[in-house]
Amino acid sequence: MIDTGANRTFISVKALSFTNSKQFINTSQRRVFLADDQTSIIVYGEVKLHIMLGDIQASIVALIVKQLCTDCILGMDFINKYKLIINTEDRTVSICENAKRTSLKIDSNPYRARFPTRLINNIRIPPKHTISIPVSINLPSAKVLFRPSFKLQQRIPLVMLGSLLTVRNYTSFISLYNPTASYCSLPKGIILGTTTIPTSSFQKLSHIDQQLADIHIHKLIQHISNPEQQEQVKFILFQHAKLFDTKAMYKIIQELLHFGLIRPSYSPYAAPALLVAKHDGSWRMVVDYKKLNNITIKDNHPLPNMEQAI
Repeated sequence: MIDTGANRTFISVKALSFTNSKQFINTSQRRVFLADDQTSIIVYGEVKLHIMLGDIQASIVALIVKQLCTDCILGMDFINKYKLIINTEDRTVSICENAKRTSLKIDSNPYRARFPTRLINNIRIPPKHTISIPVSINLPSAKVLFRPSFKLQQRIPLVMLGSLLTVRNYTSFISLYNPTASYCSLPKGIILGTTTIPTSSFQKLSHIDQQLADIHIHKLIQHISNPEQQEQVKFILFQHAKLFDTKAMYKIIQELLHFGLIRPSYSPYAAPALLVAKHDGSWRMVVDYKKLNNITIKDNHPLPNMEQAI
């Protein structure tokens, strides 16, 4: 719930148990007073929340309380940080980050059931291998969003990513990667994560701020001294603006950062990344390391043959 009358963001203890990331700032108890300056509630600590709104991953420090009228209240600290605009006539909420503004339809039915995703069979994954495994979801047929269990990922070395799954006859498939040098086993019936049905009333209307686009295009063409050529290049850039759309890439990178699979780097070396379409219509990010490999210093001696060494 977005509450313009609340100075701070709050989350209930019950709702906190369903979140994957719990970055506790502190756990000291204290009392805070409500708007009437008479009623007080106990705060059990503070936690950093990560919230996906469209293609933007927002974060805010929330106060933990025992119970609320809803799972989470986004207060003025969140509204001011992300420059929220609430349009009651169009029933949309827009959020801004790094000059990118995303508009979301207000969901008239915010309740979305969570369905556990269970392993159907016992599995044993070889080292350095990725396998697709069948899982059971208590839905006959649907498109669902899968979110891996954070607690399970803390206990096992396997890598699971959040993804969009297609459920048919209560069954779907997810990919597991074993990055270790040994076999990894999982028992039948273990819960790998949860799935939710994406609501159709929460449609994304993402766009880049036009003012920012004008600024970037002006910087790209300002070195062209001929005014006529400058206008021609400017027209072409605006005409093919969709070729530079990075929303899909941005979303994948944010997911990889969120799950800790990648981290920001300040290395002078870089490699181009591109998106390849998968069979289900989603995207897979691949990185071209050919140029980087060409300047990498090769080993001065051949690697030992393990069979001969044994």
